[in-house]
Amino acid sequence: MRAWEQTGSLSRRRFVGYGAATAMLAPQLAKAQTVAPPASGAPLDEAARIAAQTDAARRLTVPVYISGQGPFHFVVDTGADRSVIADDVAVRLGLVRGSDVTVQGVVRTVSSRMVVVADVSFGSIRRRNLTIPILPRALMGADGYLGLDAVDGARVTLDFKNNELEVSSSATSSYFRVLRPSEAMVPVTGKMGHLRSLNCRVDGIGTTCFVDTGAEVSVGNSQLFRALVASNPQYAVIGMLPITGITGGVIMGRVVRLNTIRLHSVSFSNAVVAIADMQIFDVWGLSSEPALLIGMNWLRQFERVSIDYRVKEIRFNLASMLLARNNLKEL
Repeated sequence: MRAWEQTGSLSRRRFVGYGAATAMLAPQLAKAQTVAPPASGAPLDEAARIAAQTDAARRLTVPVYISGQGPFHFVVDTGADRSVIADDVAVRLGLVRGSDVTVQGVVRTVSSRMVVVADVSFGSIRRRNLTIPILPRALMGADGYLGLDAVDGARVTLDFKNNELEVSSSATSSYFRVLRPSEAMVPVTGKMGHLRSLNCRVDGIGTTCFVDTGAEVSVGNSQLFRALVASNPQYAVIGMLPITGITGGVIMGRVVRLNTIRLHSVSFSNAVVAIADMQIFDVWGLSSEPALLIGMNWLRQFERVSIDYRVKEIRFNLASMLLARNNLKEL
């Protein structure tokens, strides 16, 4: 069941159920996912190499002020419906804890409490009366995460060249009709912040894809892998990748190498992706069709990535050294 505003329910990604005292916050972590380090002594295969390159220190955060206090450092998670806040930050701010909730993540479910954050500002954006769950800092690794409840209708820009993250008011339609020579624009569709591209082909397989800035690793679902194998039995698993969510626990993703992923006018070649049926595919209504989550390990190959939720466009600014080839290779 997907929760709509008129239900009066509060949800991060989707409501499974709601009662007077408790609520089920459906999956997927504000943190989307991270990768665990390879076991000591294990061979440095493709899975281990990805894990070694996606440590938490490389995440971009945005300064957030809560009721005039801060700055706090929040990760922007474009795959999450609901923002979350670290427990120690909630205590420091004296936030009053409200209803009990159950937060369901990629692997496991944890109990939490909701708090009302009266005033939140970041960049040129200000939100009032956000109701969000508390999670342990030990699981989050940040002061908090801003989900689609905070950034929908705004523009999120990840500037990897300058190591900066910006959330600002949406661009005007006239601005977004002008493309710089170094830019590639991908139109997207969707509502309530669930922006997705239908113009994506993974080795010839029509695939629905979306950008998740809270995910460290790009992930395809089993439907995509089955379609790939049906078209070419040569596809093989080249390693296993441990993936953990913000609620803890670990699931294993099968690592496969793809030839070409074409997203509108942008292509990724010789790319490595994990295959795992994470809850986010179900939340976005994509569990029964080939789907691909584009995470930070691919986004970092650009100088800048800008997601405009009002205009419904994603802009990729290619690094100068990649312009001649006009395609991207996996990190």
